[in-house]
Amino acid sequence: MSSAQVNAEKLRICWGVKRGRRLGCGVEVSDPRVVDEVVRLINEFINRVGRHGTVLLSGSMTPFDYAVNALGNWLSGIAVGNGDDAIAMLRNAEREIGKEMLELLGKAREVWLSSYRRELEDLINKLQGREATIIISGDPFNESKSFAAHLYTENLAIEVARVAKSGTITINISLTSLEGANVAVLRLFSDNTLKAMQYGLLLTDGAVHEVGYPETRTHQLWQAIAWPIAWPGKNYMYISGLGLNNDVKVTWRLIAIDHKDTFESKAEVAKEAGGLGDDEFPLFLLFAVLGDGNVNVKKRLIRLYMGYSKLELWGDLIKRLEGLGFRKEDEGHKVAYVVWTSKAVELARKMLSNPIIKAIIEDLARLPDSEKLGRLIELTSMETRSLGRSMVEVVVGVFMNVRVNNNGTVELRAWRRGLEDAETIRRKLKEAGYDAWLRPLRDGFEVYVSMYEIEGDKELTAKICEVLRKMLEETTNKGKTRRAQSITMAMKRLNCQ
Repeated sequence: MSSAQVNAEKLRICWGVKRGRRLGCGVEVSDPRVVDEVVRLINEFINRVGRHGTVLLSGSMTPFDYAVNALGNWLSGIAVGNGDDAIAMLRNAEREIGKEMLELLGKAREVWLSSYRRELEDLINKLQGREATIIISGDPFNESKSFAAHLYTENLAIEVARVAKSGTITINISLTSLEGANVAVLRLFSDNTLKAMQYGLLLTDGAVHEVGYPETRTHQLWQAIAWPIAWPGKNYMYISGLGLNNDVKVTWRLIAIDHKDTFESKAEVAKEAGGLGDDEFPLFLLFAVLGDGNVNVKKRLIRLYMGYSKLELWGDLIKRLEGLGFRKEDEGHKVAYVVWTSKAVELARKMLSNPIIKAIIEDLARLPDSEKLGRLIELTSMETRSLGRSMVEVVVGVFMNVRVNNNGTVELRAWRRGLEDAETIRRKLKEAGYDAWLRPLRDGFEVYVSMYEIEGDKELTAKICEVLRKMLEETTNKGKTRRAQSITMAMKRLNCQ
């Protein structure tokens, strides 16, 4: 296929008006500034089709082949079970879901080769020949709002969108005329466990349909398999389209038919999630992080992203996150809540403490698009110090690490990524009478209290002495003589018993 670009001449561009499920052509556009923005979107669409032409325009390969191979290999590797009835039931459910997905992929592949591919190729030729009609919606001039170009053929509906605030261009191709299938899964978990899973799925990639059905659209194979397990009973599943971004991914839509009117809105879901018990809350976070988060094994951290529009929705949930050690990071058009090191490892272990949940994640981690699941499993096996092992509570709610220097002096330290968080700690310490200092450190800020301040506070000294005794015992057991000497010197200076 030629990679020739379109230009503004003779293109028919018009504002969209609602006409059924598709937009119709309203007022035609003549403003050259709008036309230039539309041409930029269309050229990006043509570039991506060309980049992925091997699977989009081939007479033998299709965009569905990757998923077919991935699911086929995954299904062949599912073990029957290990004598555990619950694990056996889980594996049976996974196989049934996977087989149904494979059948839907096979049908979509046939239709792509017989009609969809030709329609896409004809559309590209028309765009390059300046014969196509382009319908637009949104705001072309305000980058804080979205703007989109819509292209239609008989069976394809294509949206090329500039995402609000980030400016990223996303391309989605909706496919019509594809039939779906009902997938029925037995209940594998208690009500409390299911609710935690459901809340995590709904508050990230899920939604409550206007007629009351919980639903999701996802490009992730693992998520399409996990959804019916979290919503036992009948789920309607179909392939709704393709995502044409860094690569070409199949878009799955799943609707929990047997759970109509379970929730009225996401606001209700967030409120109920805030009331989860301490055993269920990590499970909720598991599916939230897998949907809208990231896991970094090297840095030992778990990150949960959310747009600013979600901050109000999460409300009290954010307080629960902060209680687990999460800290806020501002990332421009979105925010992230991050937990590091020992706390991240401990949280990962809590997330996978249920053996059936762990089995699901381990099974799904074998899919090629589930690297995040594999990293979470790896994080649980990392060595870590016990939470609070070298920490003391200096004032209410402010915990600091006890640091012993080689010369036998002691400092109290607390690191935060954000300056605002670090300043808050420093302010609380100063209000309590401690002379605290602040310095930049490792892409963040460290608050520290010197030996002089420690020596003048008998209650704080007693807490630190208790930590030093534990440090000395552990260090001596490991044969670290020089380190043990430094700790002993510190204990003498503080007159520890």
